[in-house]
Amino acid sequence: MRLRHIEVFHAIRQTGSISQAAKLLGVTQPAASKVLQHAERTLGFKLFERVKGRLYPTVEADILYVEVDRLQQGLDQLKALAVNLRRYPEGRLHVGCLPSMGLSILPRVIRAFRERYPSVTCEVETNHLDALVSGLRSRQLDLAVIYGEETFPDLRSQPLGECELVYLGPQAGADFALESLHGEDLIGIVANDSIGRIIAGRFAQLGVKPKPQIEVQTYYVACAMAAEGCGATIVDEITARSMQREGLHIRRVRPAMTVPLAVLTHERNVIRGFYDGFTALVKEAVGR
Repeated sequence: MRLRHIEVFHAIRQTGSISQAAKLLGVTQPAASKVLQHAERTLGFKLFERVKGRLYPTVEADILYVEVDRLQQGLDQLKALAVNLRRYPEGRLHVGCLPSMGLSILPRVIRAFRERYPSVTCEVETNHLDALVSGLRSRQLDLAVIYGEETFPDLRSQPLGECELVYLGPQAGADFALESLHGEDLIGIVANDSIGRIIAGRFAQLGVKPKPQIEVQTYYVACAMAAEGCGATIVDEITARSMQREGLHIRRVRPAMTVPLAVLTHERNVIRGFYDGFTALVKEAVGR
């Protein structure tokens, strides 16, 4: 199939008619019909059947559509990239991060970045790790700031430093002993998360088996639960400080635990100067 075949087929599959597909593509109805006929001749089978004036895809068309839709998404991303290059000739940074970072460290990093690179347009997206990795691989994201030291095929990782894990809860005091945290008091982080794995591993080393009554997937939700009196949680210090409220106390935990931070990018991504500038600002913020 040629590129024009793909565009017309995709448009008809979406709209259900040649006339609506032509409007969507900005061409005449005869032109769209001609492209469809040429595509069907080239393929050797029909793509649509006409029933009471409406086009319905054939079985072969439904099978093709899975791959065609993926190609069309790539074409749409390419068009968006071309538009952005025209609109933002000086540059554009699309960075992803975990939700808790979007509420804590990223706002001040972006402020500093905009002061240093005023001509670069910024877009910030918050999501969970799997979605961030997917966004980097599809080139929707330029950079992603994450917790953990996982390595991913075709992605480059640059360490930023470490962040200490802390107690956030209603009990004031000095250092907090992990052994004293009972299951009914704990707002847990799911074990498939970077911080969740670190906490679970440390509990296992101590021979402690807490059974949290509440488990969450995001750090700031754990902090919000603690703020509502649901218990105490163990999270990174960056998130804890940004979510601290009256009646909540931050305490260092013993034995101490830290989580590494890193910036990910696609290994074939062209590294622009302001990428390094952004990474340096995140590293500086983590150090503070």
